[in-house]
Amino acid sequence: METDDRTNRWAIHGDPARLTEAAAALRGARAEHIFGTRFPGEYVMSGIARLLDSLAREMRDNDTLSHDVVSAATEMSGHVLAYLPRIEKQR
Repeated sequence: METDDRTNRWAIHGDPARLTEAAAALRGARAEHIFGTRFPGEYVMSGIARLLDSLAREMRDNDTLSHDVVSAATEMSGHVLAYLPRIEKQR
């Protein structure tokens, strides 16, 4: 749960390389294999890739992200890396 009280927030050390790897996988994937069409899937994938790259950079450089943000980004990158190759293989 997110709070405005900075004393109750804490950052954890995630793996920014994993987020960067997931972002690269999204950029290299074909949107039509995942969404059935190129548009708007290409924009969704590009946006998520940019978000993961930005979060990875924050994790490396500032280490100020909250537990919830790092946890969500780590979970998202895990899903991308686990399921994107499977989806692409089916096509």
